[in-house]
Amino acid sequence: MSATTISRARRRAPSKAPPGRPPSASVRGWLWALGQVAILGGEVFLLLFILAQPVFRATEVRVGGLRHLTSAQVRATLALPVDRTIFFVDPDALAARLGGLPWVRSAQVSLGLPDRVEVRVTEWSPAAVLTRGERSYYLNERGIVLDAADEARGLPVVDPAGSGPVRAGDAALDPELVRMLIALQRGFYSAFHVRVLSFSLDAQQALTLRTDRGFTIIFGQMATGDQRATLTPKLAALRALAARIDLASAPLVYVNLMNPKAPAVLTRSR
Repeated sequence: MSATTISRARRRAPSKAPPGRPPSASVRGWLWALGQVAILGGEVFLLLFILAQPVFRATEVRVGGLRHLTSAQVRATLALPVDRTIFFVDPDALAARLGGLPWVRSAQVSLGLPDRVEVRVTEWSPAAVLTRGERSYYLNERGIVLDAADEARGLPVVDPAGSGPVRAGDAALDPELVRMLIALQRGFYSAFHVRVLSFSLDAQQALTLRTDRGFTIIFGQMATGDQRATLTPKLAALRALAARIDLASAPLVYVNLMNPKAPAVLTRSR
């Protein structure tokens, strides 16, 4: 066979197919991403499944700091959903919900695994007693109605103008006025040897003090800060009067201090 024949045979022989190409880099990237998504989805599903287990539902509620409220009232206010696990409970929202109760001054809520809700409540202490007709109510130092009162407990008793009903949570008196009445009652006996039985306010917010000796002391309007500031000179006028008259034994009907420069006194005829 000649060289020419061999050359022609080589040209006529079919060429071998090239080997198969490996998958491109973009295809491998998509496959890896799909695998990661599947793994992540499985982990999320497993996590949600664990979190939804009944063992993590907030069922154990521990409450501390109560004096007037009951644990049942606190639980009813929390209104914990029976189908929600502790991981989806917002303690700040629960504390804010408790803050809406009139007796609650502050509240702290914390969570503990697997199903515990711990509540710590700080309650208001009654600062005064509001009377309205036949009924009495405790007030806190901000003048907010706390609840019905069973006894005065030595607190200032205030009979304001008006006859309508009041409810727990109502703002009944100005906070500054409440603080003023507390201080006035606290220091009155040591200054004048006469005890305070109660205070009253008329429709114009004129303040009258009733003593255990049967007479009253009229201080005048106390509706504004400027008017309440006149209490100091009026008490100074009362001290000057007490230096001349024994308030504990004199047959007084009233002492009018509306004009502290010229107090008016009415006595009973013997």
